[in-house]
Amino acid sequence: SPPPSPPPPPSPPPSPPPPPPLPPTAPPAVVYPTDVPEDSSRGNVDLLWGVKADTATSLLAYVNPYYSYDDFVVNKAFDIRQPEAQQFMERWCRTLQESELVQKVKPNSCVISEFRSHVEQTSGLLNANGQRIMYPVPAKDFDRTLESFMGSVRGKELMKAGLVGFEKKDQCRLMFMGVAVRAKFKRSTGSWDMLEVWNDWQKLRERLNGVAPKSVGDAIVVSDTFVSMATQVEAILSTTLSIWLACVLVVLIVIVCTGSIQMAILILINLVFIVVFVIAGLAYLEMEFGGVEAIALTVLIGMSCDYCLHLSDTFLTSRSKSRCKRIKDSIHHLGPTIISAAGTSLLASIPTALFCQILILNNFGTIMCLSIVSGVLFGLLFFCPLCILFGPRFAGKTWKDTVMLSIIGSPLHGVTSIFFFTFLVVSLMEGPRATMIANPIVAAVLSLAALISPLLVGINISPAPLFRQTAVMLRY
Repeated sequence: SPPPSPPPPPSPPPSPPPPPPLPPTAPPAVVYPTDVPEDSSRGNVDLLWGVKADTATSLLAYVNPYYSYDDFVVNKAFDIRQPEAQQFMERWCRTLQESELVQKVKPNSCVISEFRSHVEQTSGLLNANGQRIMYPVPAKDFDRTLESFMGSVRGKELMKAGLVGFEKKDQCRLMFMGVAVRAKFKRSTGSWDMLEVWNDWQKLRERLNGVAPKSVGDAIVVSDTFVSMATQVEAILSTTLSIWLACVLVVLIVIVCTGSIQMAILILINLVFIVVFVIAGLAYLEMEFGGVEAIALTVLIGMSCDYCLHLSDTFLTSRSKSRCKRIKDSIHHLGPTIISAAGTSLLASIPTALFCQILILNNFGTIMCLSIVSGVLFGLLFFCPLCILFGPRFAGKTWKDTVMLSIIGSPLHGVTSIFFFTFLVVSLMEGPRATMIANPIVAAVLSLAALISPLLVGINISPAPLFRQTAVMLRY
């Protein structure tokens, strides 16, 4: 029989299991340059996560939220315990350091970078398995690590600086955190130029918010310079709206009193020049603009239109067929009255402007003096020539005839009247007004078209025969 076959060789021992995969390494820490000189003339900007700011109604929603916890609008979903959230916020600091808007990230003012430094430099941070905690910190070890960081000197300084905060009812629950930078814009930058800077910051914020994890949410931009800018811009815009609203009401009152759209437009043009003259006077006197000045400018509209309204009413009711003769009659009958009324008002305002020691009353008296003087000068020396050159070519014998001539004297009269009234209404609506502010050239063209078209039609287009029979044609 054949010999037995040799036994098979022993099977090799099983290969050892592969080593566990290494934890993902975090990108290198952000290196902040230390050779950038400190420039206190440049603005400070803080970026915060975990706090919301509603900007739907006003720029003033971006207020400093550091010291008024009750005013916080908290993002309840804010949670940076996940490693990807920590890395994203550190990328924010790196992006800011490289941004053209930032001069430098302030030393030791990026909370997440300081948190990383604490984790990497503290050897006693161990997890439940006795292993050293590495950055980015796992979610299960984050609270204990953050507690260690906040107990350090640097953590307390960041909390005191308002760059990190906790829930009032749960001191272990992180509510917000942020980073402080020194921006490139100057504190002395004008409000409108600063508005452009603010828009640039918003574009940077929106670009990075678009890729932010849901647990981080959106950041808000906070700066005392932006708050000051927003206050001034809102004051200017609200005052401008108040002045324009007063002008629109004056136009409607003039139309009701005289029945002539052309005269109302001429008075509106006269008012615009008066307002510009007074504001130029305030700038020449280097007067600061505040609430009292805004109220005085609004009162100015009512005072200034008074003289023109009397002159225009006398102009339209005169029996002469010459526009020059009608203006002469108006000045002859009302000139002494206007000068006397302006003189008494001026004499009452001069003591307040010259001798009052209370600044707001002194400013009010100065604006009143400028308003009275400009109202008389523009009423007699500017508005009257306007009536001769651009006044109605046809005048009605009654108020009803004048209204009919102005509004429906011809098809073109009707079209330009509708255009004019539509412009007045649209200019008071919030949405179209914001569009006009954003496109000033287009707004200026539409404004001129709305004002000039009724004047040109009234000068060059004869009314329909039906209305011409009841109208008086006015020659030069």
